[in-house]
Parts: sequence; structure tokens; C-alpha cells
Amino acid sequence: MDDQPVFSFAFDRGAAWRQFLQVSARDVVLAVLARVPPAPEWEGCLVYEGPSPDGQEGTVCVGLTGPAADAVQEALVTAFEELGIPVPAIWEGGPEPRDRIAVVRSGVWSNPE
Repeated sequence: MDDQPVFSFAFDRGAAWRQFLQVSARDVVLAVLARVPPAPEWEGCLVYEGPSPDGQEGTVCVGLTGPAADAVQEALVTAFEELGIPVPAIWEGGPEPRDRIAVVRSGVWSNPE
């Protein structure tokens, strides 16, 4: 992930599935991203799923890398918690991407491919 800052957090998979009727972890993250409009300084920030740094059972790890990754992390953690989805862990640093979910391009969340 080059020299870009990396941040990550884990959300409770069971609570997310109750809120979003058992959709995939990727779709849960996309649904939450739809509630969080990107700020201009987030341009180029990548959101991805990866293995949890401490192997927490029953959680999904979301990584963020690129410009303003720390601000994006804060906004997403707030959005998850506002939906009633617990975020039991927050890290500075994070895993390698396993599933690239979205990137900010031209001020909107876009497909990272």
C-alpha cells in the first residue's frame, strides 16, 4: 500500500446482518458509504476489506488508505454506530486489502477497479 497512511476498524458482523438482512460484508460497507458523502480532501482514499489485525471472531475489518484515511475512518465508525452496528476495535494501521470496495473519485464513492 505504498507510503500512504492506513487505518482500519472492525464492525460486528451479526449486528450488521440484523440491520441489513444478512447481505454480504461488502454490501454492508457500501450501504454505510451511501450515508457518508466524501469530503473533497478524501479524493483517492480507498476503502477495502481485509483480515482483522487481531483475528476477532464475528467481526469484519474495514481498511482505509490514502488521503485523509483517518478522517474517513472517523466518519465511517460514526456512521456504523449511528446505525446500531458496534465497532469493537479501531486501529492506526491495518491489513492488506482482500476485497477493494470503493475509492473516492471526483467527489463520489466509485468502483475501485
